[in-house]
Amino acid sequence: MIANSYTDYMYSLVKRVIDDVGPRPSCSEQERRLGHILVEEWKPLCDRVSTETFKCSPAAFLSSLPLAALFYFAAVISYWFYPPVSLAMIVIGVSVLFLELRYHELIDFLFPRRQGENIIGTIASNSEPRQRVIVSAHVDSAYEFNLFYYLRGASFLVFAICILGCLILLGGSLAKTIAYVGGSSGMLVFTVIGIITAAITPVISLLLVFHTYKPVPGAMDDMTGIAVVTGLGRYLNEAKRNEQWAPERTEVILLATSSEEAGLRGAKRYVTKHLEEMKTVPTFGLFLDCIYDERALTVVDREFFTGAKHDRKLIKIAQDVAGNHNWPIAVKPVPVGASDASAFSLKGIPSTCITCQDTFKLVPNYHTRNDTYEYVRPESLSVSLQLVIGIIERIDKQQVDIMTV
Repeated sequence: MIANSYTDYMYSLVKRVIDDVGPRPSCSEQERRLGHILVEEWKPLCDRVSTETFKCSPAAFLSSLPLAALFYFAAVISYWFYPPVSLAMIVIGVSVLFLELRYHELIDFLFPRRQGENIIGTIASNSEPRQRVIVSAHVDSAYEFNLFYYLRGASFLVFAICILGCLILLGGSLAKTIAYVGGSSGMLVFTVIGIITAAITPVISLLLVFHTYKPVPGAMDDMTGIAVVTGLGRYLNEAKRNEQWAPERTEVILLATSSEEAGLRGAKRYVTKHLEEMKTVPTFGLFLDCIYDERALTVVDREFFTGAKHDRKLIKIAQDVAGNHNWPIAVKPVPVGASDASAFSLKGIPSTCITCQDTFKLVPNYHTRNDTYEYVRPESLSVSLQLVIGIIERIDKQQVDIMTV
């Protein structure tokens, strides 16, 4: 397998960045340091390398959780005295939580603006390009999620109780507001609802400490993805010089995005800026995220939080390539959170996300201090790289119809 030749390089790149740069919060100096490293790594590999800056509010996305909790507290208190205010508070809180976690930038204007940097490397095809493949991963690492670290799988029970509490309070405050207008808000059922929602308050309060402001090392998420993208660049550069297979009519873009952990902001900015050209030249997106255990090799078909549905033809190609190597590959959705692939698929760019993590299992190194390179299996890097090479080769030779079915 040709990708085995790049395993040591990819793993050493992960180790070098984790040891020398460390954690990389969105729009931070550490994130930019990794960007500068990639510029230097990619220059000998690409026909051109560029940096695109953008503005976003990286603190807004996760701040929706404590903000929603505060609105819940206000709604519980006002429920007993003035139901219309309670209804307004819970509607605002639920809206903030729902829309931000659906990756809409609803409250971003309330938070400081910072500069992010996307790094773009272009590798020309051997002849006039008929299509383009963007291979991408993100450079930032997440703030540690307290609930994931201390409660692990039980954190999802906390989320379920929080959602249930919000729904009960929303329905109860609406009903009590209607009854209040009619002069009958003293019914026993309203007292019971008030007691239940107050009793859930301690669970809701966990949202105030859902995450820290201490970033995790970010080896699996997503330095390994960056390493595979860079490994692809090295392979393509050497393939052209050594007369191995290289894309004949497919332009390859290496894309390192900023601020994925801040709500896909870097990917969204890239799509906004380049949408017209991606529509002009048929373009595919392959996104690498959470590469650490090839035994959990997965191609993502949809992402629940964003509502994105990924390209079925790309997924089928990934399955076929994996099958050629006798690698089991799962086709699963992302039930919680999202990947940069969503930003592209939602704009009609055929895309998918490749991961080496069970998307339905909360592993101990996901968004915790345990996200170190000791948890990364080197084989996951070579398997992911070989899968990407195979997908690009299939696209290049078959000139796949990009119309999403």
